[in-house]
Order: sequence, then C-alpha cells, then structure tokens
Amino acid sequence: MMTTSIKTIISIALGTAMSVSTAIAADKALEKCSVVKNGKGIIKANKGDCKTAAHSCAGQNTPGEVDAFIVVPAGECIKINQGDFSGVDEKVKEKLEIK
Repeated sequence: MMTTSIKTIISIALGTAMSVSTAIAADKALEKCSVVKNGKGIIKANKGDCKTAAHSCAGQNTPGEVDAFIVVPAGECIKINQGDFSGVDEKVKEKLEIK
C-alpha cells in the first residue's frame, strides 16, 4: 500500500505536469481551418489533419474535399481564407493548393 506522503507527492507531481501542459497549450492556441476557394476545398490530397464525414483518419482527404481541415495558429484561418498568406508558416502552405 502507498503511504499518504507518497500519494501526496504523486498528486503534486501530476498537478504540476497538467498545469505546465495547459500553459503551453494556451500559449500556442490552435484552430481547425477548412480552406475553401470557389466552392472547392484547397487542402492537398492526404494533407488534412483529422477525420471528416468521408474518412476516419488524418491524411485521408481527397482533392477538393470541402470538409477537410488543417490545424493552424488561432486567427490565421480567416487570413488564409482571404488569400493572405503573409506570415503563414511554410508547413501550413505546403498543405494547400495555392498558386
């Protein structure tokens, strides 16, 4: 059996770890972003970040799929959908059919 002091140490350690991970997540807020142009999704085939109604895993989207999405820093999706790619990370741009 665990002693009370060991349980306390474990509880404190877990609480600290959760606080740190929450702080990191809050610092780098992300959002889901569907990118559609002229009624067609412009996320490259197999570059979507998560499941959609058409498939169950990331990287299984087809070209033009309008409900495919990528995860981008918060606030960047609106900018991307307006065609403004200034300051957008190259890794994000590589997932899009932009010319």
